[in-house]
Amino acid sequence: MGCCLSRSSNDDQSTATQERQEDTLSTHQSDHHSRQQESNSSSRRRSRARRQGVALPLDQHYNQPITPHVWRSKRRLWTRTQIDREREEFFDTRVTGRAEVWAALRAALSLLREGEIETAQGIIDAAGVTVPTGDLCEGAYDENGVLYRLPQCIVSDPDNIVDDSGAAAGGTDGDDDDIEDGISDRKIVSEESDEELISEDVERRREEKGKMSERDMIRVQARLSDRGGPDVIIPIGKTQNVGVLARKIQSEVKMPNTQRIRIVYLGRMLRENEPLGDQGWKPGQVINAMVVARPS
Repeated sequence: MGCCLSRSSNDDQSTATQERQEDTLSTHQSDHHSRQQESNSSSRRRSRARRQGVALPLDQHYNQPITPHVWRSKRRLWTRTQIDREREEFFDTRVTGRAEVWAALRAALSLLREGEIETAQGIIDAAGVTVPTGDLCEGAYDENGVLYRLPQCIVSDPDNIVDDSGAAAGGTDGDDDDIEDGISDRKIVSEESDEELISEDVERRREEKGKMSERDMIRVQARLSDRGGPDVIIPIGKTQNVGVLARKIQSEVKMPNTQRIRIVYLGRMLRENEPLGDQGWKPGQVINAMVVARPS
């Protein structure tokens, strides 16, 4: 009888142990399934946000080590003097984003072009900047998730850069992709040329033929960079180019011949051979009139 009681006790203990093991296994599987679901959900949110073009929080930005950007100019032949001037003007006219981030990007790019990749990476990291693809032309983000866009000619030299003696050489036809960044947003334009800007004589002859009707006119509020105010209001035809607006501002404020105006809107310099409306400007919005030295 004692043997029967012993077997019964052992059977009960074995059954209880097996039940505990099954409970533990079930809990482990449930936890693993929950973590997997959470991970999949997070991945779907990141993927959906990327497709929609939404700026992600910093902790969801992919970050890759920066790499040199290699490209070839298709439209024009850049000289050393031209591309250096383009870069200086670009960084001097940034009106969006944080100044310290732009300064860090400027310093890092200078080092990157010299081949000092590790030092450049250190500056990028110290500034809290992330580069999702490693290519600065495709966008960089600060700690607040703000996107900083950099055109190709600002990031690196083209493979076909020429000496200053080759400045008169012509380029091939095509889109001016030199001044576009990796996410298709133009930031700067090349220096003015006779082909791009409407001459004052031509514009004067147009105005002599007859005044535009009121419905074809817009009033543009311009804020000059070299003074605290007040803003100037310039009437201009809807179809008139940005170059005309720049000259009218220069005339309105009696600017000396040694200076000129470049029009900036939402942090990007506008092309002078196209109207404001064609470049995203809406009536009532303020444009920035950057006062720069006229090339000698």
